[in-house]
Amino acid sequence: MKIAVGSENPLKLSAVSSVLERIRAGDRVISVAAESGVSHTPLSNSETIAGARRRARESREAAGTEWGVGLEGGMNRVGGTWFTCVWCVISDGQRETVGGGVHFQLPDRVVRAILEEGKEMGTAMDELAGTTMSKRRTGAEGLLTAGLIDRKTTFEIAVVYALAPRLSPEYYSPAADLSG
Repeated sequence: MKIAVGSENPLKLSAVSSVLERIRAGDRVISVAAESGVSHTPLSNSETIAGARRRARESREAAGTEWGVGLEGGMNRVGGTWFTCVWCVISDGQRETVGGGVHFQLPDRVVRAILEEGKEMGTAMDELAGTTMSKRRTGAEGLLTAGLIDRKTTFEIAVVYALAPRLSPEYYSPAADLSG
């Protein structure tokens, strides 16, 4: 099967490939430029899922593949605290399955840079840590956990969770399809 990932970020492509190698050996995973249609740092779970959904749909349609996979990272506020969020949508043209990943608290300085200065999370994290292009390597996850987990792993988790209804369909009713 040929599968399109709606991003040119090599970390996202690697995460999808890594997961699918374990369950569907022989699939061909390709990168396709796809716009999320949401802000550069989505500010809610709903907006982040919408971005992942658009990437999944656009990449599948543009490449003519059986599946399109969209991964999107953003922020979500719980109470007065901002957390990261990562979401994955897998679309086959008939149904979409959704999985979310790790949430962890963001430093106030990063939140202010995003909300008040309009910076992308990757840029804000790079400024905080004195790095460049961390979003294509360890990400905020790696920087803030002293390397205990990295961005690729959080993407992999979201992909696995989005695959759950496809891997274990006997436990899901058709209502588990979260197409929007």
